[in-house]
Amino acid sequence: MDFIKITQEISKIVTEYGKAKNPMPDYLMDLYKRLTGYLWFYSEYVADVKGEYNQKYFRRKIETIREKDNLVKKGLAVNKAEIESLLSTEEQFEMEMEAESLAYRADLLLKQGNRVADCLRTHISFLKKEREQTDNN
Repeated sequence: MDFIKITQEISKIVTEYGKAKNPMPDYLMDLYKRLTGYLWFYSEYVADVKGEYNQKYFRRKIETIREKDNLVKKGLAVNKAEIESLLSTEEQFEMEMEAESLAYRADLLLKQGNRVADCLRTHISFLKKEREQTDNN
């Protein structure tokens, strides 16, 4: 499933829930089912993004170590080689930071989506109990 479509659908569901005035349990259950379904697909995306970040992180680390090793072998002092190797992997560092930012944002949105799902579940449970009490009286 397309990430943008998933995000849009989650946003629509959250907005619908936020605008609902005195919603019925069946309506909330429908929102809950849709939301949790989209969150499952979104969690796959989050896992992929985190995997990409980890790859970029380790590639940069390995490249930095290789560059440092090459510079030391060429006679550069270890401290100087370390600084030069970090500077030479600046582009990879920027790509890593972008990936980390995306992974952090995706994870945050997933957590917030799960919080809304929990809220929906609690709301449904409360309305069902309220209906049971009304039916018993």
